[in-house]
Amino acid sequence: MAEELGLLFDNRFMERHAGSIITDASTAIVELVANAWDAWATQVDIVWPERTGDEPFTISDNGKGMTEAQFLTRWKTLDYNRAREDGNSSAPPPELSDLSPRTAYGRNGKGRHAAFRFGEAYKVRTWRDGRSTTFEVRRGVTQPFTIERIAAADEVEGHGTEIMAIQPHLVMMSAEEAREVIGTRFLADPNFRVTLNGTTITFDDIPEAQRRTVDVDIEGYGTAQLIIIDTQKADKTTRHHGIAWRVNNRVVGTPGWVGFDQERLVDGRSSEAKRFIFIVRADFLADEVLPDWAGFWPNGLAWPATQSAVHAKIREHLSDFSADRRRETKETVRENLGKTVSKLPPVSRDRWNDFVDQVVDTCPSMNLDTVEQVAAVLANLELSTSKFELINKLHEMKPGDLDELNALLMDWSVRTAKMALDEIAQRLRLIQELDQKLRDETMDEVGDLQPLFDRSLWVFGPEFESLEFTSNRGMTEVISRLFGHADKGSRLRPDFVILPDGSAGFYSRDSHDLGHDVDGVSRLVIAEIKKPGVLIGSKEKQQPWQYVRELIAKGLVNDSTIVTCYVLGSRIDPTEVGDETKNNGRVTIRAMTYSTFIKRAEKRMLGLRERLRDAPFLAELGIEPEAYMAPQLPRQAGLGF
Repeated sequence: MAEELGLLFDNRFMERHAGSIITDASTAIVELVANAWDAWATQVDIVWPERTGDEPFTISDNGKGMTEAQFLTRWKTLDYNRAREDGNSSAPPPELSDLSPRTAYGRNGKGRHAAFRFGEAYKVRTWRDGRSTTFEVRRGVTQPFTIERIAAADEVEGHGTEIMAIQPHLVMMSAEEAREVIGTRFLADPNFRVTLNGTTITFDDIPEAQRRTVDVDIEGYGTAQLIIIDTQKADKTTRHHGIAWRVNNRVVGTPGWVGFDQERLVDGRSSEAKRFIFIVRADFLADEVLPDWAGFWPNGLAWPATQSAVHAKIREHLSDFSADRRRETKETVRENLGKTVSKLPPVSRDRWNDFVDQVVDTCPSMNLDTVEQVAAVLANLELSTSKFELINKLHEMKPGDLDELNALLMDWSVRTAKMALDEIAQRLRLIQELDQKLRDETMDEVGDLQPLFDRSLWVFGPEFESLEFTSNRGMTEVISRLFGHADKGSRLRPDFVILPDGSAGFYSRDSHDLGHDVDGVSRLVIAEIKKPGVLIGSKEKQQPWQYVRELIAKGLVNDSTIVTCYVLGSRIDPTEVGDETKNNGRVTIRAMTYSTFIKRAEKRMLGLRERLRDAPFLAELGIEPEAYMAPQLPRQAGLGF
């Protein structure tokens, strides 16, 4: 049964789907007249129901009309996509082919439902190509509406469409009010004439409070007449608004907010753009109109002067109109940010106030939230120690970099991003410094290397990232005995000892008993750093084992301690490559070249060294990218270098 019924709709669907189009008389009549405009009508006649009369609402036009198939497709398709099906413009009928196409107002096909505001049902008679068809459209019970063809006729002349309400609804809007609504939106093009109850709608139908005429003198050329129409209510879109240029009672180009030089006077999202219409009459520009009336000759003399003067007058009007709103915006911003601004010194506070005034006055279309956000950024910059250094960096960024910065801040807070990037920068600097010093085989200050390796435990593997890996101060005495001289290891963490051919560092992690007390060392790492140029052979690999034996003898390392010994140098004897294990596998001795160590560091940093070679923090160190990235050549035994 459900399959036979198909889709079912609640009787409230149309109100939710079409909204004010079928509930508000002013919106409904605008939509119906706009439909006639899109059909390239030049004459629209409206019968408006008087409150005491019985004559139903009717609207008829001489537009292009529809075939039966066109009507059924457009009316039966919910959310009809006009732009996709018919394009964004409407071409005139053949007899008006010398006129330019019109920019279509319709977008989603909801405007056709406006007739339901004037009746429970309506008739549509449409004719073209010698044939007329009449339909009855009625609100449905389980469907949004039903369509029934009730008449058809052939040998009909001309083209057009007529809509008549059936079972009329009471309309509280008077005929005079309807004239005002239509007049404030559809008088820009003299080729579009609308009558209501037999009287043509003209500028006189617009209340004086909503229209104003200003003469703009263009020195040496003539006087342009600027008609300013204020609808006093911002529409949902700018499609009925903008600037219309008339020459000899004909529209030049397409009315809108973008001039013929692509200069946008008003942000299309602003309330002003959706409220005002400016009509410019300038017959003295007749010689500078393009042959197709799509615009004016850009190299003319009168047109640039006229456009500049008219645009200046329009800006002046919009500025005066928005003065109160700008004043309220300034006061609100200062009130909301008063706590932050009060912390600024007097000079910074004056600079901040001047900035707010300039932004609001020069960018009147900027909404309150945006102004407040920008003003808050400026206040915080004034409070910061870096001041406007950030602004300079943003100014130097390319658009793509700004997009990347925005994407980064969408996923990270500034603080967490800085923490992560600081760690990356610190490690990349460390890799660079190690690579630089390990290349120099003449370097005698081997002690300079050990502090670098103290910060490089993470290179050996993720298990050494733990902050628990640190030097045990109690090992100082043991280290001193191991090497048989009075020099003790540094009492700063971590401890290390200078050797004749290098240095050794000891890093341990404590072990704990069941009572959570320290009961020894669970993990010990010994990093023996040989001077650049020293060959790692059997003797060098055995040296760390002697340290471990001594620590075992002293009771500092027990059977549960895992020990890893790294012996690092420029080159390794080929016969000593590979790991050695001692003490039943609990002690591992591993020889490693500096080049391998650097490569490990780069891999642990996900290859960022290559990708960030031009990073500012590296450039500040005076690093040449090519020299920085040049690989260290491994040294081999017996080749004399």
